[in-house]
Amino acid sequence: MAIKGIWCSLLLQTASGLAGSWSQLPVPETVYEWTELHFEWPNQEDHQAALESQRFRPTHNVLAGLKVCDPEIAPRCTEQMIFVTVPRWATGVPATLNRVVPASGGPKLQPWPSTEAQDVKDCNKIQYVQSMEIDPSGVMWVIDVGRKYFTETSDDSCPPKILLLDVPTGKVLDSYVFPDDVAPYNGSFLNDIVLDVKHQMAYISSTGNTPADKGAIIVYDRLHKRSRRIEHSSTHAHHGAQLVIHATDYSELLQGLPVDGIALTPDGEQIFYSPLGGTELYSISAVLARNFSVNLSSVVESVKQHGKKPSNSDGMTFGSDGFLYFGGLTLDSLFRWKPGTALAKSERLAVDHEKLWWIDTFAWDNRGNLWMTSNRLNSWFFRDVVPPAMDFTGSSGSNFRILKLAVGSNSYMYSQGV
Repeated sequence: MAIKGIWCSLLLQTASGLAGSWSQLPVPETVYEWTELHFEWPNQEDHQAALESQRFRPTHNVLAGLKVCDPEIAPRCTEQMIFVTVPRWATGVPATLNRVVPASGGPKLQPWPSTEAQDVKDCNKIQYVQSMEIDPSGVMWVIDVGRKYFTETSDDSCPPKILLLDVPTGKVLDSYVFPDDVAPYNGSFLNDIVLDVKHQMAYISSTGNTPADKGAIIVYDRLHKRSRRIEHSSTHAHHGAQLVIHATDYSELLQGLPVDGIALTPDGEQIFYSPLGGTELYSISAVLARNFSVNLSSVVESVKQHGKKPSNSDGMTFGSDGFLYFGGLTLDSLFRWKPGTALAKSERLAVDHEKLWWIDTFAWDNRGNLWMTSNRLNSWFFRDVVPPAMDFTGSSGSNFRILKLAVGSNSYMYSQGV
């Protein structure tokens, strides 16, 4: 009750002080929303069989990653397609990579490129996708965590890998299995990804939070089929932040979580990143990170700390306008910040205590809109530890949303000059 009272008091004080500015902020458009995620099934019998066998356990399915492909993103995407991920944090997730399709009774998740491509018993197939990115040629770079079922008995039998899939056809164009010393098979968590299209590089956050992986940035060089791991105190967990979300104190539960959000500047020269359990924001030279002839000790000398964000955040992204966009998990808000200015004075673009409850991942459509998922993740991940537990009955409203907001910018890749 004490935390709840303090949180509500602070919220009211903030609201009274900023009521005018809040009332003028735009409201993000809800594209799709769900209380419980619904998948597309071949027929009703197969759906029922999946429920009975627990191959599908509805309350184990959470919306996370998001990407959009349309002609403005990639000319080969002749229509707008929305892709999402459902983490295999627990058993009972029928498909971890999906396309959202309209259907009677509401939108459904269609396993993409197919159900067969996501066989959990075949390590050559897709195991668990947290995030992905789509480049201007219409290729989806998919990071496969490999490890799965973290919240139960972790299954570490499959190694982490990256797959390149052709969006128009769904065909696998390329794949690469990360070495154990780059992404430890018993501890890494390939979380988020950004692309340097010109140099065909991917930068990936590994939110390991395990003895084998305390958090790192993974660099993947597609042209030379090689990778390396950049680890530094800035990629590890941070402690001391006060993290109260919807009246519940998650400080102890979240502060052990290392680097999560990752973003690449439009010129491709700097990688920005931040821990999930802290508010600090860092950057490191992408020019040095992608040059494998530069030793790692020299690379980490380029780390810069930019201060503290108004709140901790999950995903983040740069726009072609040079602003960094990120969520505020303790403030149910969307922010943007211009490098070189005071981080604490980041501009609040939107606030909504329901719609923006835990902004997870961002996407662009290159039509001036910033897309995002929100998923009340604290109420699912810590449901057995602290209240409130995620409510799948519908009485508490939608749990998962795909939203978009006109911000007048495009993807960071839009400005890479490729």
